[in-house]
Amino acid sequence: MSDPVLDLLNSKGLSFTISGRDYLIKCLNPDHDDSNPSFRVDKVSGIAHCFSCGYKTNIFKYFGIFTNQIPLKIAKLKEKIQELKRMSTGLAELPGSVPYTRSHRGISVETLKYFGAFFTTQVDKMEDRIIFPIKSITGKTEVYVGRHVLSNGNPRYLNYPGGVQIPLFPASVPRGSRSMVLVEGLFDMLNLYDKGLDNAVACFGTNTLQKDMKQKLMPYRAQGVTKVFIMFDGDEAGRKASSFLKPLIEEEGFEVEIISLDDGDDPGVLDQENVSSIVEYVK
Repeated sequence: MSDPVLDLLNSKGLSFTISGRDYLIKCLNPDHDDSNPSFRVDKVSGIAHCFSCGYKTNIFKYFGIFTNQIPLKIAKLKEKIQELKRMSTGLAELPGSVPYTRSHRGISVETLKYFGAFFTTQVDKMEDRIIFPIKSITGKTEVYVGRHVLSNGNPRYLNYPGGVQIPLFPASVPRGSRSMVLVEGLFDMLNLYDKGLDNAVACFGTNTLQKDMKQKLMPYRAQGVTKVFIMFDGDEAGRKASSFLKPLIEEEGFEVEIISLDDGDDPGVLDQENVSSIVEYVK
């Protein structure tokens, strides 16, 4: 893999040593006689700082080289994610948690187990719900989302704790995937995954996605995703929401395509034949 910072140092004949995540070289400040090199250059971004004289710059800018900063920012974000993973613990497991061991709404036990489905009778208002830990890209459980097991259960969905910003879920797509299929509901994603579409991501509704959209989409960009397929319910509300989100997601640098479902269809009830055809289309 190319290392733009290292390549630049070598091309300029600059001697360096490695110190953690930095290259250590003589200060580039012409007014500083740096006999004991104290000029640290970040290996990824090229941002540099002399801890002796205080001089700051970016070595690409210093040498008049203008680079595409997006790969550098992505690499830096990946480093940050790994650091956060090491530090993160997230919400504690809910008391009385018991793994969910039955299929539900036609979704296999294996899929429900993969996404951590469980139930509990020891948390107020979360009884009679199939519950999922919603995790961020760092592996931190941000919130628990519970769907009532009864079709007429009210409210259908309940989050614990309340008032928490929900990330897109799942937080990662399969390695090497360049696209993701954005759906509204958790069970939309589960149904698609269960039938072989493994790059579906739930946004938990248009309003939820709009909040901190850039932050929510950036982890997928860091994983190499360049295209987003929007697949919402095949009704007027779903079509309006898709059209509303398309330009907003495009502003974040993604190619966006809307997959329109037939009237009355939604991703959570599509059968195997329909899902298989979508898999072929989006791959």
